[in-house]
Amino acid sequence: MSEWWKGKRVLVTGAGGFIGSHLVERLLDLGADVTAFVRYNAAGSRGLLDRLPLQDQERVRIVVGDLCEPDALDDAMRDQEIVFHLAAIIAIPFSYLRPAQVIENNVRSTLNVLQAARRFGIQRIVHTSSSEVYGTARVAPIDEDHPLQAQSPYAASKIACDKIAQSFHLSYDLPVVTLRPFNTYGPRQSARAIVPTIITQDPSDVCWDA
Repeated sequence: MSEWWKGKRVLVTGAGGFIGSHLVERLLDLGADVTAFVRYNAAGSRGLLDRLPLQDQERVRIVVGDLCEPDALDDAMRDQEIVFHLAAIIAIPFSYLRPAQVIENNVRSTLNVLQAARRFGIQRIVHTSSSEVYGTARVAPIDEDHPLQAQSPYAASKIACDKIAQSFHLSYDLPVVTLRPFNTYGPRQSARAIVPTIITQDPSDVCWDA
């Protein structure tokens, strides 16, 4: 399967994030021709892509912009074969404070990615969702038939994105796959995430049952 990726033209949105930067790194290892879409910022930072080995940074084509702009993807999407869409505002607590910003950003950016993918004839779109769409588990283990429950505005935005992606598949036969990661962890992750928090927890703060 690794040979299959050699020379594949792949676009990664949200490439400057935790998962996105690892995905870019892995795709480069597999020999893919990678374009990374990162959101513009005045500091010129490319997020966690700046922490990749210098030889990897030099191999990535960087496109800077805002996915909420309808034509932002034209340059990035042209001539691509596969698109991994990871870009989103992901902070759950922030979504309580700024629900409109989170919902508008996540939904609009996903819609623009899907429309551009259809326009440019992309062979496969991998849309990254979240385990948050399931809310508190009603049954365990959770499977794909578990009800979707929006327990935060962020979760609601991801449910909306999932359904828009599904609608593009059903309406236009767009080749979309949706992923819903659960508690990913690893290098370059924020220490605020659940797994790093548990790993670094002081044992004296843990209550042990007798």
